[in-house]
Amino acid sequence: MIELGRLHHVSICVADLDATRKFYCTVLGMDEVERPTTFQFKGQWFRKNGYEIHTIYIDAAGQIPGDAENIIKPGRDITFARHFCFSVSSVDETIKTLAEYGIEFIAGPRPR
Repeated sequence: MIELGRLHHVSICVADLDATRKFYCTVLGMDEVERPTTFQFKGQWFRKNGYEIHTIYIDAAGQIPGDAENIIKPGRDITFARHFCFSVSSVDETIKTLAEYGIEFIAGPRPR
């Protein structure tokens, strides 16, 4: 059996490196960290609390950023699509901060 440790990173394809940096560094407070010099394509790495988000710029990515249209099934909603989740210490403060940056809520928050 494979014994897994914590999640290390998630990679996403992006179309705007500056907007991505603003979101992860300014809004979420992550640190941008240096990528290995062997990576010759555009992208970024962001780190916080031991986990990372890796971005791959659209011109090097094997797929386009985002997802195809989400077709919502009866009894389900948009959150039943591909996503990743951050835990936060204060839902109210998170909502307030995201609103200050003009970031639209599609669904949630939800207790877990």
